[in-house]
Amino acid sequence: MTISTPIDEIEAWSKKQSPWRQDCLRRLAVSTELEETDISELLAMIKHQVGFELDSPAKEPVVFEKAHFGGSKHKPIVLKGIGKVENVNRLASNASLEFCPKALTVVYGRNGSGKSGFVRILRTACRTRIEHSAKLEILRDVYGGSDGPQTAEIIIDEGSGDVAIAWQSGKSALPQLSQVTVFDTMSAQLYVDGGNQIRFLPFGLALPHRLNTVCLTLKERIEAERETAVGSKVELASISLPVQRETNSQLFDRNLTKDTSDTEIQNATNFSQEDQEKLNQLVKVLSSSAAASADLTALMTWINSIAAECEAALKSFDDVALASMTRLKERAKAARKAAELSASELFNDEPLEGIGSETWRALWHAARDYSVKEAYFGEEFPKVANGEKVAACVLCQQPLLEDGVNRMQRFQDYMDGTLDRTASAAEMAVSEAKTEIPELKLLRAAEFPGHLEQIRKREANLAAKIVAFKKAVQERRLSAQARLDGNDHAAEPEAVSPHAELQALARALELEKDKLESAHGEKEREELAAEKAELEDRKLISENRSTLFKRRDLLKLDAAYTAALAEVQTRGITQQANKLLDKHLTTAVVDRFEAERGKFDIKHLKVGLARKSGQTKAEYEVDTQTTLTNVTSKILSEGEQRALALAGFLTEVALTDGAGPIIVDDPVSSLDRDRSAKVADRLSEEALERQVVVFTHDMVFFNELCKAAEDRGIEPATVALFSDMDAAGKVDAAGMVWKGLNVKRRIGRIKNDFAPLPKLLATSPSEYEYRVKNLYGRLRDTYERVIEEVVFCDIVRRGSDAIQTQLLRYVTLPDDLAIRFHEGMTLANTHSHDNPAADTVPVRTPIEFQSDLDALELLVHDFREASKTAEAARPQMRPKK
Repeated sequence: MTISTPIDEIEAWSKKQSPWRQDCLRRLAVSTELEETDISELLAMIKHQVGFELDSPAKEPVVFEKAHFGGSKHKPIVLKGIGKVENVNRLASNASLEFCPKALTVVYGRNGSGKSGFVRILRTACRTRIEHSAKLEILRDVYGGSDGPQTAEIIIDEGSGDVAIAWQSGKSALPQLSQVTVFDTMSAQLYVDGGNQIRFLPFGLALPHRLNTVCLTLKERIEAERETAVGSKVELASISLPVQRETNSQLFDRNLTKDTSDTEIQNATNFSQEDQEKLNQLVKVLSSSAAASADLTALMTWINSIAAECEAALKSFDDVALASMTRLKERAKAARKAAELSASELFNDEPLEGIGSETWRALWHAARDYSVKEAYFGEEFPKVANGEKVAACVLCQQPLLEDGVNRMQRFQDYMDGTLDRTASAAEMAVSEAKTEIPELKLLRAAEFPGHLEQIRKREANLAAKIVAFKKAVQERRLSAQARLDGNDHAAEPEAVSPHAELQALARALELEKDKLESAHGEKEREELAAEKAELEDRKLISENRSTLFKRRDLLKLDAAYTAALAEVQTRGITQQANKLLDKHLTTAVVDRFEAERGKFDIKHLKVGLARKSGQTKAEYEVDTQTTLTNVTSKILSEGEQRALALAGFLTEVALTDGAGPIIVDDPVSSLDRDRSAKVADRLSEEALERQVVVFTHDMVFFNELCKAAEDRGIEPATVALFSDMDAAGKVDAAGMVWKGLNVKRRIGRIKNDFAPLPKLLATSPSEYEYRVKNLYGRLRDTYERVIEEVVFCDIVRRGSDAIQTQLLRYVTLPDDLAIRFHEGMTLANTHSHDNPAADTVPVRTPIEFQSDLDALELLVHDFREASKTAEAARPQMRPKK
């Protein structure tokens, strides 16, 4: 039966899987079992994927593609035999058993001959349907023997010659032997009640199940690692809190997660000297009857004042203000320069230079002030006429002549001009800006250090900010003065105002003062106690900061393991595996099972197969189709159970990936003769497909199986086992027992036994007579078997209740053949019976015996030809045998 391999579907499905799963499928596509190296590499891929910090980089996953699909890595094998058996049941030391490398081997032996010993070795070394290994225990010879290990060699051929695989009880054999499947009484019960569980699916369908197997292996590894790396360490990394309460610190401790950052832990565990002092103060407040608030009031007043000064200073000396001062001075300098340039052009003919300069302008302003205030009080400047008199110059006290009057008028026109007024206004703005520079009285006051120390005890960071701001703003003040003076200045440091922090501290002090003033009230004391509790718990977790980091890291590691375990969940894989099974295999299994039931004539049984898949295997469980019981053995007879078990076994073998030889032990136990013949026919049919080895104690079944094989053109190899007082498992060197031989094999055996007799006659006539008389007895037995097997075409067989009426058409008995049969049988009787001493019956010579044997062989041939001729001559076509 051909089963389609859904590689396209598996490839499409794999592309939706994690990278490591795709890599795993790639590895499984070329290997039925992954090595330890593969498992370790896949585990590293998972860890890298979920965020583990690996000591070394993980191998890059390779995507699964159809090109990777390569089938089973094991070559088909041939089972050649068992040898060097030691300490197994009563099997003889160094016992051995050979199997026909092709088609069918039938091992016959009576009860206790050693068959079970060999089967027990095979079922422990090969694949069998026994789910509890304890049932596979093999005993030594309980009545004696060595105490050494139970060992043997199993001989196989993978195509390059015989290979001996060492076997020892309790130890696993090489994987190649998993291709050999064993069916015996113990596994038969499992097929009936345990379900026909197809463990090894056709390779393409097996990939998801094999992926599940790897996932389960990885899950065990991850869980073991997790137990070692995390285990109960998270619980151990906890902080012992003397009192359980709802403080922020305790809530932080309880709510710590893997995502809690280092910064969050640092912030939550900060406990400064100021916090300690505050805690001490709260302890004092809560333990005292009253508290003073004067110091807090004074400190708040100072803090509010200095906060305002800081804010004003920042505005006065920020980068924008300083740049404005620079521009103010530059505008004044530029305006004055423009005015002086204009003066130099206007007064280049004057007797003296420097008119319009700063010194000259100071002289002019002084002369103007002297004139309007003293010399010519209230008069306009310059005074050039005094009534009808010439006015005197306020500088040289000499009368102003016409040139002097004109010069003074020119000077006044210049001073009243736009350029000079602009320059003067710009210079006045610079002067006003200098007077507006803040003095920073509080920052430079004598009491500043004392107040600063008070702040430092409460908030050291704020005190440091105030000092830094003071230094920066003082340097900026000097820079402002230098800019307005037009001098060089250094780069100003950045000034960050502590205004907001100071205001916040002032508000906190206000609250603290209110608490101090109202500490005698019950509600207020509860608030102070709550604040005290907050500080106490923060101090405690601060002292255990390292524990928080350790617990956070453990939680992060545990979360990584959780993510890794999520990666090896098998539910989705199992669903896909079942989907593929239902689509590609379930029908084939059920159909095959039904076909096998038909071959064993048990289709009347209301028993079917229902799929019941697991994570790593697909099970097809026997369905009893009744609500009274789910145990098939409670419903069916033992014979029906054995037939049903064989149907399940052969169904599994037919659909098993890499299935090789099969070993069948005692297949017809409890079966009636009719079904026994059907089993023989079915096993001979299977021998056309694979190597089959059958162990049996039933001589009738032995003959049925050999005949069914010969009818299919198979020459079965037969082995006869026996036991004696010393040991079991001995192979009869002479071959199969006489009654187990058909006509052809009996003739062959007689020929072999006759071969040495011609020489024996020359040395011992009496021994010759004894042996040839025995061979005529065998010849007579063969004539009797010819009646059953050849003349009547096995229609009626001794030991069998079945009558093959459909073969009657092949029966024919021509007169000449009947006469020849009678003559041959008479001759065999004559020379095999114990004749009277007086009766003269000469001993047949070797030539005569050979002639009698040839006559029998020719008679068998002619009977078969007559049957064929009779069938061919019939007027209607009949089904061929």
